[in-house]
Amino acid sequence: MSNPLLKPLLNPVLYALCRHCVSIMDGWIPYPSTCIADTLNMPLGKVRYQLKKLKAQGLVVGDRYVDKSEDGVILVNGYTLTEKGKHTSEYAAAEEVERKICKECFGIDI
Repeated sequence: MSNPLLKPLLNPVLYALCRHCVSIMDGWIPYPSTCIADTLNMPLGKVRYQLKKLKAQGLVVGDRYVDKSEDGVILVNGYTLTEKGKHTSEYAAAEEVERKICKECFGIDI
């Protein structure tokens, strides 16, 4: 069964990034292109091509996260949304899905 929220979406790569960015669990960490490709079951080259187009449109930016702990250093290179990216139909749909999950699982409205 397909998700009715996904039908009007134009870009599945942008939607996957939006789903990550609205997540209350780890949305603040940049999302690597390899993770987007795995999520969508798409070739990495196609995902990176789409991200390059989205970056040129001002919807996404490359970002980096560094975590230093007693276990060592973790470096995550990935992408995140710009303010312009947060004003897309993909973002609105992703936010609605996350809101529904939060209401069902935690009893909170985000």
